Amino acid sequence: MLPITVFPGNDRMRRNLTITATAFVALLWAVGLGGQARATEVTLCPNAGTPAVYGTGTSPSDISDGAGPLDGTCGSNSAVTISVPHSTDEGKLQFNSSTPGYPTGLALGGLLGLSANVSFTSHGSDQPFYMLAFTDPSKSLGQNASSDQILLLEFQSSALTNSGSTLAMSPDTTLFNLYDNTTGSYLQGGQHDTNTLAGWLTDFPVLEFETLQGIWIGEGLTGSDTGPDSLTINSLDVTYTPEPASISLIAVALIGLGAGRRRKRDC
Repeated sequence: MLPITVFPGNDRMRRNLTITATAFVALLWAVGLGGQARATEVTLCPNAGTPAVYGTGTSPSDISDGAGPLDGTCGSNSAVTISVPHSTDEGKLQFNSSTPGYPTGLALGGLLGLSANVSFTSHGSDQPFYMLAFTDPSKSLGQNASSDQILLLEFQSSALTNSGSTLAMSPDTTLFNLYDNTTGSYLQGGQHDTNTLAGWLTDFPVLEFETLQGIWIGEGLTGSDTGPDSLTINSLDVTYTPEPASISLIAVALIGLGAGRRRKRDC
């Protein structure tokens, strides 16, 4: 708390100064002075996510659970392996807002980073990738309808680090294109029109507070078939801040509370 000097005298003035100072500190914290302190990290259990495969020759048997490093906290066989017979097929593990441990109220602007511990094998040069799912009620992206599900679809090479065991995502460096998952079409110039998450939010500020419905880890979807792919997800770490809109509203409410009490007492 910032130091507050209150002069002797009017009790009402002292109370009003305390309320106003509290609201002011809350506002400073909301707009950035407390940003680093608010950042937090959660680890999601792969066996709590929703796996899926799509494409010719895929079947539920392409998905299996196995021993993983989180067995002690997530339960036995916490790792999830998804294999697809053709690299043109799609396999993915979905961590959605209903997944246990998923950050409540996570907004696109509140996502600070992702790090998944994975094992990936491919007969080609394929790599796993992230997909970030949301909707844009403002229909700012040129999609067919405001209710369409939009994906920020990672589109770059060399996504894996640490000898191929870490799939990392930075809002400032990882490249995504925009894909309308409802209509199956690319937005804003097509597949090769990429930008970082921070860049897309700069271009479309209205997306800052949109809820991030899901964080998905995928494989496949290549332009030509190079053979089978296999992806094992051992863990997913999500670094984030609380929804910026919620924090700002709290600060505004505190300021309003102070002003309201002053008006009431001054009447």
